[in-house]
Amino acid sequence: MRVLMMPAVTTLALTLLLTLGLAPAGCSMFSGKDQPQPDKQDQVMEFLDAGKPKAALVSADELVAQAPDDYRSYLARNTVQIVLQDFAKAQADNDKALEVFEATKTRYPETERNYRLANIHESMALTALIASRRAQDEAERKRLEGVYEQQAAQVKELDEDTWKHLCGLIGKKVDQGKDDKGKVDQGKGDQ
Repeated sequence: MRVLMMPAVTTLALTLLLTLGLAPAGCSMFSGKDQPQPDKQDQVMEFLDAGKPKAALVSADELVAQAPDDYRSYLARNTVQIVLQDFAKAQADNDKALEVFEATKTRYPETERNYRLANIHESMALTALIASRRAQDEAERKRLEGVYEQQAAQVKELDEDTWKHLCGLIGKKVDQGKDDKGKVDQGKGDQ
């Protein structure tokens, strides 16, 4: 049964890496700042695509060592930790990403800061959600689901589009009608 569940976690983790690791890098092109280590980020992704998460972790560790003052390095490593199902280390990378972002946010245009911060909280939400699905203890599962809800609310407050993306990643339908913009359909998808 564990083998059947792994591809969903891997797919979600790879999507997370693309979203959190590569998408913000595109925004930095407009900020006039060099995007740190794009080759290393690509290498992490290539290793994950090839089913080599331990090699991806080595590359992610190198990325963090080369760019310790870039929050995206920690988000890339977070994704690898999720694939390896080391949720404590994945959360530690999220925490470090937040710490680094807060210390260096002035390097980004003010118009990008909420979006970038929302990406970090999106990573925190996904990490908690995936960990909750792997938790053996019911109390721990509920705690992690609560963390997910808190982080998802933070994402929504910071950036509506990132929140919609998060909803899409987890399979929640977002009603985009004029009257109920942003309302999440709690159902099981289209019927």
